[in-house]
Amino acid sequence: MELHEMDEGLALRLCALTGEFYRANAESFSQTRRSPWQGWVRLLEVMGLAAEREPLCVLDLACGNLRFERYLADALPNRMLSGYAVDNCDPLVEAGGRNESDALSRMSFQNLDAIERLSAGCLREALEAPDASCDLAVSFGFMHHVPLERWRAGLLRALVAKVRPGGFVAVSFWRFLNSDKLARKAEETTSRARAELGIPELSPNDYLLGWQDTQGLYRYCHHFDEPEIERLLAMVADSADLVSRFEADGKTGNLNEYVVLRVK
Repeated sequence: MELHEMDEGLALRLCALTGEFYRANAESFSQTRRSPWQGWVRLLEVMGLAAEREPLCVLDLACGNLRFERYLADALPNRMLSGYAVDNCDPLVEAGGRNESDALSRMSFQNLDAIERLSAGCLREALEAPDASCDLAVSFGFMHHVPLERWRAGLLRALVAKVRPGGFVAVSFWRFLNSDKLARKAEETTSRARAELGIPELSPNDYLLGWQDTQGLYRYCHHFDEPEIERLLAMVADSADLVSRFEADGKTGNLNEYVVLRVK
């Protein structure tokens, strides 16, 4: 049972704001998203990907500017990378230089609005990656943009469905309230955004964040607490086993919680 769930109309409105935010800020946002996340190094260790030599088929949902793919290509030079990069923000993908990198040339890009498909209950069917076809499915920096718990569960189930038995699913959960500075900024920005846009009071852990000095553009972000993550893991426990959970990233080393699952 979801607690303090917003209605779907508000959820879709917040997602529309987020989409506009990324389209408007794609270039400046991408410029700050070039370096790999600290947690990715540990991910590869947990999954043992560097020890193998076979081709690696990856599904990256909400791929952004493809920096995870670039990281894989650099970290795993002996493995041929292929798969599916999915996003609905073409400017971000283009900023990642997909067509300029031989290492990424085997990645197929799918323009897909994941929120729209989650709302319709058909994300799994909408993804071009066939079921049980990938060695690894990931979604980084996106789960916090998904407003409803049933949509988050649908996202996680779709990733699991696309991975072969024995393959891995890795997801990050942003926990920005772990930073006092980010928490204060989130409160201030949310209050200003709600006043500007006429948005009703949000549920606990739901916020509207801005970007640099951009005026009038906001993105919806959710801070994940432990019970929420536990509930999501329980929803896929019949099809995937928990391999690892750990915190990483940010100056404090605890702004993302990573979950690694092995598909049954």
